[in-house]
Amino acid sequence: MKYLSCRYIEHGMDFEHQRLETCCFSCHSGGGRITLQNDYSGEPIDWDKLFELKRKYREEHRKGNLLPNCVGCVFLEEKDWDDDDYINFLQFNYWVRCNSRCTYCYEVQNKKMFDKIKPYDAVPVVTDMIQRRILRPGGEVSFGGGEPTVAPEFDKLINLLTENGFRNMRIHSSGIKFSPAIEDAIRKGVLNVVISVDSGSDKTYKKIKRVNAYKKVIENMRKYAAANNNNFGLMTSKYIIIPNVNDNRKEIDMWIDSVRKVGGRWLALDIEDVWYKINRSTISSYYLDLVNYVLSKGAEYYMKVELYDRARGLKEGKNQL
Repeated sequence: MKYLSCRYIEHGMDFEHQRLETCCFSCHSGGGRITLQNDYSGEPIDWDKLFELKRKYREEHRKGNLLPNCVGCVFLEEKDWDDDDYINFLQFNYWVRCNSRCTYCYEVQNKKMFDKIKPYDAVPVVTDMIQRRILRPGGEVSFGGGEPTVAPEFDKLINLLTENGFRNMRIHSSGIKFSPAIEDAIRKGVLNVVISVDSGSDKTYKKIKRVNAYKKVIENMRKYAAANNNNFGLMTSKYIIIPNVNDNRKEIDMWIDSVRKVGGRWLALDIEDVWYKINRSTISSYYLDLVNYVLSKGAEYYMKVELYDRARGLKEGKNQL
C-alpha cells in the first residue's frame, strides 16, 4: 500500500542515552522523539513489544494520520512500504563522553546533567538482532554522540557490523582518537568518517575545541584519507561556521588547504545551531556569501561539498521559515 511515511518509522531504530527512538532527527522541522522505549540502558529488548509499537505507528501513517512529531519532516516520502518487521536503519547516539570540549556542544553546556548518565554497551543487543535476523543489511548505520571512538566497544561494534554485511556507515568524530576499525572499513569502502575540525589553524582550533589536538586530528585525517583507495568521500572534513570565531575567508582557505594537503576530497559545511536558531530570521547575506564561497572553492579544487541542515537552509532560502 502506498502512503506517506519514512524509513525510520518503518524500519529504523535509534540508540539514545536512556531511551530507544525511531530516529534522532528532532533537530529538523518535524521528526524525532518518537519513542520506542524509555529508561533504556542496554538490557535485552522485548522485540515483540517493540514491533507491536512500530506497527501501531505504521498503521496511523497508513490511515493518513501523521504522528505529530513527524509533520513537516524532510524524510517523509510517499511510496509502497512493506509490512515486514525488521530494522535496517540504525543510529547510535547513546555515548555521551567526549575527548573535546567544543564551545557549541550542548553536552558541554549541560555537563553536570550528562556526567550523571551511565554509558551502556550496545554490542550485546546488536548481536542479538543479528542472530534473530531482525537486523538486515542494506540500509544505513550512523554514529553520533559524544565521541563514538572513545566508547570501549566502538571498534568491536564497527567490526561486527562490517562482518555482517553493512556497507553504508557514517561516523561523526572529533578525529582526535585514531580508530583501526574505521581505517579498515574505509579501506573496504563501507564507511564514511566525518571529522569536525572547524578551523584551519591550531589557534582557532584551540579556541573552539578547548583542547590541544589540532596536529593529531590533521594526522588522523591523513591516515583515513590514505585508506580511501580512491573511493570518493570516505573521509570528510567538516567546518561549522561559528560567528565571530571562524566566520572569515582566511580561516576557511586555511581549512580547505589543510584538507587538500592530507589528500581529502570531501568537505562538509554547517552553521552553529543555537546561533542559527536565534538569528534565523535576521541572518545577514554575509553568511550566505560564506556558504557560496566554500561551494566555489570546492568546485575550483574538484572537491565535493556537502551542506548540512543549517547551511543548506541558508542556501535554499529556508532559514526564515
